Amino acid sequence: MNAIVKTQQYPAMTLIGISRDFISVLGENSDAHAILPALWGELFDHLDELDEFEFTWSVGVLEPPKGKNPKPGQLSYFAGLLVEDVPEDLGPLRVLDVPAGNFAVCEHIGDVETIGETTAWFYNEYLDSSDFEEREAPHYEIYDERFDPESPDSVIVIAAPIE
Repeated sequence: MNAIVKTQQYPAMTLIGISRDFISVLGENSDAHAILPALWGELFDHLDELDEFEFTWSVGVLEPPKGKNPKPGQLSYFAGLLVEDVPEDLGPLRVLDVPAGNFAVCEHIGDVETIGETTAWFYNEYLDSSDFEEREAPHYEIYDERFDPESPDSVIVIAAPIE
């Protein structure tokens, strides 16, 4: 595993995308490796149906599920595209506005297939033993300009909200 940890302030963001519940890699019986790549694929398939628009980053937003009686480890994942201007016709996509805030950030460097290992280390080992105090807010996975699924030096940002 290759990772860099730091703190980062992120601005408020407007995202367009789709969401689905899944079982986190931090829980037993995780289905993240099946659900999340398929969700991203579905999002990009929907883009073919829409008029062109510009986006910068891809951002995964993780929150507690909205329904009653969630399963252990269940989260809601919003696969979104960061936009400045929301297109008029969103088709099946929806808008999600996320607030600004301070985050403990882990930069996963390497293959996207091993992000689960980095995520588990960041949350279960690093954050548990750090002095950071988590705040109630969405968690992020950020796929910025450094993300390249074909590169061994690809970067995915894992961001936990902190005070």
